[in-house]
Amino acid sequence: MRVLTLNRGRSRLNLSIEPILEQRGVEFHHIALDEVQRPSGSKISQKLQSYFSRQAIRSIRAAVDEFRPDLVHVMAGRSTALLAVQALRSRPDIPIVLYHGAIGGLNVASPIEWATYFNSRIAKIAVPSHALVNNWLGRPLLGKLIGADRLSVLPHPVEVPERLDDEARAKLRAAFGLKPDDIVIGSVCSIRPVKNLEFLARVVRDIGSPYKLLIIGGGDAGEIEALEEIGGDSIDVAGFRPGAAKLMPIFDIYATPTRPAGESFGLAPAEAMAAGVPVLTMNYGGTAEIVEHGVSGFSLTADPADWAASIVQLQDPDVRRRMGEAARERIQQRFSPEIIADVCEELYRLVSARNAVHT
Repeated sequence: MRVLTLNRGRSRLNLSIEPILEQRGVEFHHIALDEVQRPSGSKISQKLQSYFSRQAIRSIRAAVDEFRPDLVHVMAGRSTALLAVQALRSRPDIPIVLYHGAIGGLNVASPIEWATYFNSRIAKIAVPSHALVNNWLGRPLLGKLIGADRLSVLPHPVEVPERLDDEARAKLRAAFGLKPDDIVIGSVCSIRPVKNLEFLARVVRDIGSPYKLLIIGGGDAGEIEALEEIGGDSIDVAGFRPGAAKLMPIFDIYATPTRPAGESFGLAPAEAMAAGVPVLTMNYGGTAEIVEHGVSGFSLTADPADWAASIVQLQDPDVRRRMGEAARERIQQRFSPEIIADVCEELYRLVSARNAVHT
């Protein structure tokens, strides 16, 4: 099977599953459209060019003629999807798969949405969670326009790292100024209102010692200041850190209280689980699908008392250890690169087979 992938930059399908699929006989050819088209002029002109670039359309058509793909996988973006639709207008034999990662809704009044998401020329829309599917299909008009049969769930692959030994973990925690007896509740994210970190800061502050809240991520200075004012001595905002997935073992508990509709998947919480850290999440969104309530963490209401009770329950190191191991096993069994490669391969075969029947 041959798959032509389209994206704005050089990022590929996924560095962890693409080699697995290649070993199974899938051939990939990638086009980075930002390297093909060179928008110029005003911002409005550049925006229009991103949707209707002749250079990009020609490049896609040339790649199709030379590579002869069985399908085209659009990695993300309305503009990229629209370019693919235009380039393949005369090739109904080649199906298009569009990946969509954000949980937000679509605009039924947008002509771009009608040309892409609501266009049957897009054979499948792949999304990272059932929560996103339910969010769309739960809106009658939107669900009708998209069609349930055009949606497929393709979760993010999550690699399970080697376990960090106690000495290495202690050094990592010390680098953040953490004491050995601190119970560290962590979150890795951009600091913005939708992440609901003020809620978490209040919960941790009200519980008190030995709990500490450590936020890894950057954001607006005003929002960080407000967060630190709420949390007081119980909070530390460490700023952005590259490779944050490697820092997950410093946490005793990971918390993600994102506001509705929640995360589309929850990659950072999944990475924490892979590192053996139990996770607290709201009981909606993609993260609630990953966390098994009472097994690998807790899926909670928005009541601060529920969060406080769960945090106190995790004060017992044996409980944290047991849930952390269950979290790690959950990721290995459901979201490892090998498992997600299976899901992606099945999606490709389904789309190709269905298209062969209809052409």
